[in-house]
Amino acid sequence: MEAENGAAAVTASRAAAPEEGGAGGWVVSPAFDLLFLANLGWILALLPGFVAAEGTAHVEFWQIYFLTTPHRWLTLGLVAVDPDRREGRTTLFVALAVATLAVVLGVRLLEGQFLCLVFIDYLWNGWHFASQHHGVLRIYARKVGGGWPRLERHGLRLFIFYVIARTAGWATGWLEADPDRATVLRALDLGALCLPVLLVIGEWRRPARRPLPKLTYLLSVCGLYSALLLALNLRASVLVIALTTATATFHAVEYLAIVTTYAWRRQTTGSAGLFRVMAGRWLGILSAYAVLLGLFAVLLEQHLAEWWLGLNLWAAFLHYAYDGMIWKLRRPDTARALGIDVPAAPNPQAVRASFAAPPVPVSSA
Repeated sequence: MEAENGAAAVTASRAAAPEEGGAGGWVVSPAFDLLFLANLGWILALLPGFVAAEGTAHVEFWQIYFLTTPHRWLTLGLVAVDPDRREGRTTLFVALAVATLAVVLGVRLLEGQFLCLVFIDYLWNGWHFASQHHGVLRIYARKVGGGWPRLERHGLRLFIFYVIARTAGWATGWLEADPDRATVLRALDLGALCLPVLLVIGEWRRPARRPLPKLTYLLSVCGLYSALLLALNLRASVLVIALTTATATFHAVEYLAIVTTYAWRRQTTGSAGLFRVMAGRWLGILSAYAVLLGLFAVLLEQHLAEWWLGLNLWAAFLHYAYDGMIWKLRRPDTARALGIDVPAAPNPQAVRASFAAPPVPVSSA
């Protein structure tokens, strides 16, 4: 009986239900999640007047300088001041920073411009967008379960990356110039739209209760990128501009919200040091940082545009690389830092002892 109980305990720990780290499956709270993670405000991009007469969104200036730019550079600062995110890999992070700087400078000296790096940045950024959205969906999945994990991992990433690549083709115009290519694109677009439908079905088919946090996030992300793809398909240029701005805003706000959530939890967990002190005053520090960096970016772009572009490319590449290293949910410390309860691993000695114990005879009636 003891052996059976030991085996059952190990099996149960492996097949346990998804961990509940927050009340009702929310990362922070319903209001916080809906505003800053699900970013339901993107729906405003559908309203008439969101795009100015000259063809740019009214919020574009604020989005670029006070959201997108700060969110990229924030990763570098986080790695620099928080030893918990480096996890003993300081040498690796420094080596990546030096190597990336050498590549950016080398391209500038050899080519006289950053055009090839801008192309790489766009493609890498598209995959980074897709990976981040899957990462947040994965946080909800770890809390409440549901869905088809493989489809969520690969389907969501593929769909978002396809839409971003499709947007690049629309911006350049070369994909849609040929009527035959345009016909193929429409067919591909309709096929791509099957992915978000399947993702929602995978979550909706649950026989038990459907946790609102994960479903809302999934509907919001799929709704935004599906709307953008439909706008591209219909060649609705004004709507494409509005929704493209919405995707960039969604991404930056979502990342800032995740880091904020992490900072709040670091006030009482993790190692002591500078970042824990900063975490205690996080909202004020984050606001001042975003404003000052945004103003600095405006100034540099006016006077040192080429060098500022190179610095931004360097920061962007490190942002993409570092994010893939510091936010892995399979690391227990990272999962706990993001509010996911990680069950304690079974004691190997206790498990071995339970299997090695002699069976207890069962008396017959």
